[in-house]
Amino acid sequence: MKDFIWKSKFYLAHFSQNLSQHRFLSLCATTSFYFLFTLIPFIILIFLILSKWVSNSDVIFNELQNITSNLLPEISEKMMLQVKKFTDGSRGLGWFWFFILFWAASPLANSIRKNFLIIFNRKIKRKFYVNKLIDVTILLLVIFLFFSYIFISKYLITLAGFFHSLVPISEKSVLLILFSSFSLIIFIAIFYKIMTPEKKLPQSLLFIGAATSCFVWIFLHEMFDFIMSMSQSYGIFYGSMRNLFISLIWLFLNIAGFLIGVELIAFIFNLEVYKFRSLFLQPSKSLLKNFFQPNIIRLQKNSVLFSYNMPATSVYFIVDGQIKTTINGQERLFHNNQYFGELSVINNTKRLGEAIVVSDWAKIIKIPNSTFKKLLNEDLEFQNYILKNLNKIIIN
Repeated sequence: MKDFIWKSKFYLAHFSQNLSQHRFLSLCATTSFYFLFTLIPFIILIFLILSKWVSNSDVIFNELQNITSNLLPEISEKMMLQVKKFTDGSRGLGWFWFFILFWAASPLANSIRKNFLIIFNRKIKRKFYVNKLIDVTILLLVIFLFFSYIFISKYLITLAGFFHSLVPISEKSVLLILFSSFSLIIFIAIFYKIMTPEKKLPQSLLFIGAATSCFVWIFLHEMFDFIMSMSQSYGIFYGSMRNLFISLIWLFLNIAGFLIGVELIAFIFNLEVYKFRSLFLQPSKSLLKNFFQPNIIRLQKNSVLFSYNMPATSVYFIVDGQIKTTINGQERLFHNNQYFGELSVINNTKRLGEAIVVSDWAKIIKIPNSTFKKLLNEDLEFQNYILKNLNKIIIN
């Protein structure tokens, strides 16, 4: 039980640290801002494109109204009326208008794309027109997924009725919620897969993140009445702006529900990195016991860890014992909770000397160079820690 509590605290602390480093609340606020001011051109664009494929455009309009009412409950009706007026008066929209609408809606796609890069700690430099092309592609993807979801949703009621006829004791409404949630999880997972800059993500992580976002949305909508009841006094402070203020809060919460799934995916994917980071910065018996027991290697006296001109594949952390390194005739002795062998890994060179066990026995952990370099590239605190130690070695 103690180990479970310790692990839970470890995971929660590092997940919270990730949210802080990524400025999660700021990401949600920024995305909400772009979403609010690009939603109308985006809705118009979806309506115009999908209405050309569906004989009854009222179906598309009703679906869009349902979605906007979930995102902006207090102002969705007025917004959709403006969309209706615009589209009714612009039946002959040409390619120029489509280009304008895509351009107006692209900041939302740009914000979402940057959020994924920030959460996964990636920096990708591209030219302006390349980013714009990617943003337009994202918009097309969202429209395609939205259309697919509408198409499938039309048959979920029939599917729920079919299962209810097979199992009469089941509730039709419960089945409909389950089927809707499952289809939504699939579409979110597809979107995550395309948007993530990390192409080696396991499929299971995508579904875990998508399920988390879906469950957060369900929880928020179950809490909708309670959240709205807390907003009754907002009219005293904001007057006619009350509805806009409420809609912004609700939109912020929904965006947070979407991004928390991305954060969870990135956290689980990089979990091993966080463990090794703690091993360097905050080593403890609990950490070794709970995470690194299978990784500990026991070596006898005079065992050679590496010798001159060998490939540098690992950095070594000493759990117990003493290791002596000899580089250019200079000897150094390393003890418990110290590490060595990082210089060749950082410089991508072969070993410049040798390392040998000088105590009766020693316990060490090998840190793969890929993990060590990832820590250096993505964690500023860890990078400063390593550089500070390197400076001490150079000075001495």
